[in-house]
Amino acid sequence: MRPYHSEEKYRITKRTVAIMPCYETTWESRVILEDGSEIKTPLRPYQLLQLSCRQYSSSIEERIFVAKRVAGIKGKVPVVIEPTSGLVFFPTMSPKRPECEWYAWSHVRDITSDPIESKGLVVTQNGHRIATNATSYVLRNQLKATGELVARFQQLNQSATLNS
Repeated sequence: MRPYHSEEKYRITKRTVAIMPCYETTWESRVILEDGSEIKTPLRPYQLLQLSCRQYSSSIEERIFVAKRVAGIKGKVPVVIEPTSGLVFFPTMSPKRPECEWYAWSHVRDITSDPIESKGLVVTQNGHRIATNATSYVLRNQLKATGELVARFQQLNQSATLNS
């Protein structure tokens, strides 16, 4: 596990699979990368998303507002950090809750259930299994809503290209 160093600015990238709360005294988040490695940071998950949206010249509030307007999503709104590169993350619960986990839509291959804990498991494109704090039902709904949002953004981009 590679710790975050204060001189680094962690930027969410295509390699980012999940952003999860970390309950250690000096760390607030665990960032899981596509190879299964982890980075710990002193920023909370929501703060990491805010920072990454700002790095792409937007704010998380703008991204949530647009997602609500484009796809009609009411609660647990996915965040499209950067639409052209497919950086889209969905939350497991209200984003304002400190225990909210975020998953990259493009890295999710499947959602399964943990038979012992009755919680959902995210299976990544690389086959890694990540235990979550949400049920498989919630995760599937979030995955579906995020897919619909991505499809809607693609439609809007295509119609903008055709009309120009």
